[in-house]
Amino acid sequence: MSTTTDFYVGRGSRAEWIGSLQWDCAPAGLIRVPPGRLALAATDESTYRAAVADLFVVWESENIGHAYPRRTGWPWRWHTSHHSTWIITFDPVTRRALSTVGGGVRWEPATPHASRTDAPIPPGHGPVPLPLMRDPDTGHPTRAALTLTPPTRRSP
Repeated sequence: MSTTTDFYVGRGSRAEWIGSLQWDCAPAGLIRVPPGRLALAATDESTYRAAVADLFVVWESENIGHAYPRRTGWPWRWHTSHHSTWIITFDPVTRRALSTVGGGVRWEPATPHASRTDAPIPPGHGPVPLPLMRDPDTGHPTRAALTLTPPTRRSP
């Protein structure tokens, strides 16, 4: 199933995007591989980061789908994760992985049984705040996106 999931550390407009997956990467799909189960169950940031990094390797090496770690840059044409199918973050304050559907209005504990609901956003509630990765008017990367990959050096 063609889904997209973006991974973060932290919440809000200053959350750190650490990478994305494509193809069958809803929480129920992530538990099929050990690093996915570990990422969803992590209770400390270092375990979550390591599990997500391993998940990217497994996703590609086992041909489950495509992985886009941070070093490769923002992979999507859309300007924010609100257009992705799922968003998963590790919240250092609550010390747990949280998830929301793209455009979601609240974070909930990340579980393999999380369900995607496309309920309309209630009046007065916006989607959860996330960093803007592309300028909606120009499509160019924003400052948040430009900090993801180091500039390439030109050879003399």
